[in-house]
Amino acid sequence: MQISERMYRYFQAMAIPAVTCWVCVPLVSSVMTSADKKSTEQRRQFPLPAWVPTSFDASPTYEILYAIQSAFAMITAESTVCTDIFFFHLMLMVAAELEILNDCIAAMQESRSKTEGSKDKQDSIKRQTYTEISDFYGSRCPQTNLKILPEDKSLLYLELRKNARHHQSVLRCVSLLQSAMSVSIFILLSINMANLCFIMFVTVELLQSEGNMSKPLKTIFVMPALLYQTWMYCIFGQIITDQNEKLVDSAFGCGWTDTDSRFKRSLAIVMMAATRPLKIRIGKTCDLSRALLLQVLNGTYGLLNMLCNFNTPV
Repeated sequence: MQISERMYRYFQAMAIPAVTCWVCVPLVSSVMTSADKKSTEQRRQFPLPAWVPTSFDASPTYEILYAIQSAFAMITAESTVCTDIFFFHLMLMVAAELEILNDCIAAMQESRSKTEGSKDKQDSIKRQTYTEISDFYGSRCPQTNLKILPEDKSLLYLELRKNARHHQSVLRCVSLLQSAMSVSIFILLSINMANLCFIMFVTVELLQSEGNMSKPLKTIFVMPALLYQTWMYCIFGQIITDQNEKLVDSAFGCGWTDTDSRFKRSLAIVMMAATRPLKIRIGKTCDLSRALLLQVLNGTYGLLNMLCNFNTPV
């Protein structure tokens, strides 16, 4: 929960300055344009590009449309941030469950030692109790008391079965999370890749051409939010994969060498299930991981080169 709250604050620090820049830059540009009498750019600008009739530039219509666009820009940014934090929180919860499962599997050796110690103590108490009953009854000792110890049901095996059910629950949660994120996050990351490409291309073109700095600043302020959003999705997906890969090591170190054959067979099944990579696949083509982050950056660079080649005069 603390990590999710921290991520929410970080995203707010990314989104609010970008939206504020988009809202305030047209006002600053209009002030600078009105002060510069030689400038030919006399038409009022809006936060978002939109075609409006000439009459909409007059007051108070311009102020009303400006306020509406600013409000919609802020609502869209906050909705995107809340949706991202919701998915981040679910991914962190899955990673936390996998970490708990690793600790439970690795702690079976300690619980086994404690169980064996308590079992020996209980056996000695039962033997002493049976001896006292035999001395009291003598030859009339009931036959039902001859069975000193109950049948051992292997508490270690029961613990392993509980951990296996926990792992199955985590797999179901990942499957549900993947079904919710597959299409939406694939579209989001594809749009981010295209936006990063066009932002860099447009920024370079605007800086090379003559004009004011308002438009380049508007495009540059969006880049940190897009990069941070893409990076967080890929990193949290990689955390889930890393936690799942630790299950095999935790199961191998749980002290299985001195157990019975039933426990060894069950542990082998659990280890085989844990060897299957646990990844969140989006778009049925790629997984959320560090490799996907590199693919997004490489794809952005490839699109930028293609646009630059098209823009180069022959």
